[in-house]
Amino acid sequence: MPRVLLTLLAVLTAVSLSAAPAIRQKKLNSRSYCHLYDLLTLNRIRTTQANGKTTAAIGKTRLLFEDKQRRFSYNGRRVELCFPLVSGGGATWMSVLDWQKTLRPLLYPATVPGHRVRTVFLDMGHGGKDPGAIGRFSKEKHLTLAIGWQVAVMLQRYGYKVVMSRRRDVQIPLKQVGVLQNRSKSDLFVSIHINSAANRKLTGIETYCLTPAGAPSSNGGKAESKSYPGNRFDSNNFLLAWHIQQSLLYHTRANDRGVKRARFAVLKDLNAPGVLVEVGFISNSLEERRLNQRVYQDKLARGIVTGIVSYSRTLKRKP
Repeated sequence: MPRVLLTLLAVLTAVSLSAAPAIRQKKLNSRSYCHLYDLLTLNRIRTTQANGKTTAAIGKTRLLFEDKQRRFSYNGRRVELCFPLVSGGGATWMSVLDWQKTLRPLLYPATVPGHRVRTVFLDMGHGGKDPGAIGRFSKEKHLTLAIGWQVAVMLQRYGYKVVMSRRRDVQIPLKQVGVLQNRSKSDLFVSIHINSAANRKLTGIETYCLTPAGAPSSNGGKAESKSYPGNRFDSNNFLLAWHIQQSLLYHTRANDRGVKRARFAVLKDLNAPGVLVEVGFISNSLEERRLNQRVYQDKLARGIVTGIVSYSRTLKRKP
């Protein structure tokens, strides 16, 4: 890690934002915000502002923020925020929650709690009487199981132990998934699903982690203050989702629908970092055909596995 980033990391982890006089803060709608330009320029990170856009360069990394948007771009990849960026007084403001749970883990993974990854729990969505999403000629429950088996085999080749929520076409109650993960004492959790939408033109991959307490989920709804067991791993959840999403996009060249947050039942009660991956839209005819191809399933499995490996290695590289 470059020395300038290590210096910034030391400053921002040693003190709270409120104790760092270089970072301006204010309350908006009873929510704490910090000055985005201050965050990015605190240690001479190259930053420019023009026409409601803030761009920053850190080595080869390029970030683009746009006023009033609930997302930003990281090397061209989409990252969803908990709250929209706010503009006012010629400045752009980011919620403190987004700094703590999104931007800081992404830029400074050394701030994310480290842990060893030996056992991975795989949850293949739906099954048995619950078919999940239904396409023109296939069902979600069959596709998730097929992809899950390939993920399991690849993970084992890397030396990981794998626990699966199901190994055949049976239904596992949603509340039972978290119980099974807890019993397994696994180090990571990955739930595999297939998307569907009324708009049959939609395509692409999106990866979800649990919504932090105090924030609304990416797809709508009000902010919820309740904290779930899975929220203990908010920073790890996001970092895992990021690595898996980027790896999936690299291997499949699919449409990037971003890293998002939701309070899915299978993510609430986990005793380890976890994500839910929507690997494509069964409602789109072209994507449904791809999802049923063994070669494409292999690409999806490889994307998930290399994302897990990348996450694990990133934490191992912590100083």
